[in-house]
Amino acid sequence: MTRGKGKNVEILSPSERQVLEDEKRELQDSLKEADQYGKGTAAEQMDRSTIKKQIDRIDHEIDSRQAPKVRGAAKDDLVKEAEELALRLQENMPTKDEMRYPVKNPGAVRKHMNWCKKNAVNVERYRYIQRIINPEDPRSVENLRKEK
Repeated sequence: MTRGKGKNVEILSPSERQVLEDEKRELQDSLKEADQYGKGTAAEQMDRSTIKKQIDRIDHEIDSRQAPKVRGAAKDDLVKEAEELALRLQENMPTKDEMRYPVKNPGAVRKHMNWCKKNAVNVERYRYIQRIINPEDPRSVENLRKEK
């Protein structure tokens, strides 16, 4: 039996990707500075191989956690599944008004907690599909809440 087989890989969100790219850029800059100033400075004592390994690790992380490219029928199926999940998630979802003013709506907190327990798997699947369909700007579950 293979470990991890059949498990969805967590796809990087745009902000997570940006953080990794910034970290990579900083490491590359420090490597350039070490090459530029070199002898007789603190840069001489930097471990260049460790920095290169960190850069490679970040590259691997970005490549392995990118959203898969889907086209045609596969994308249509994912869009349809996302719409079905959206309808299922909207059932018994507390409204924006209930969430904003729980004092005016007795039982709103309990309703939200029960909704979260009931729909945890669906929320994760919806988020995963949104990151595949639209990796740059995935829709949030919060956008599904009705006003009142």
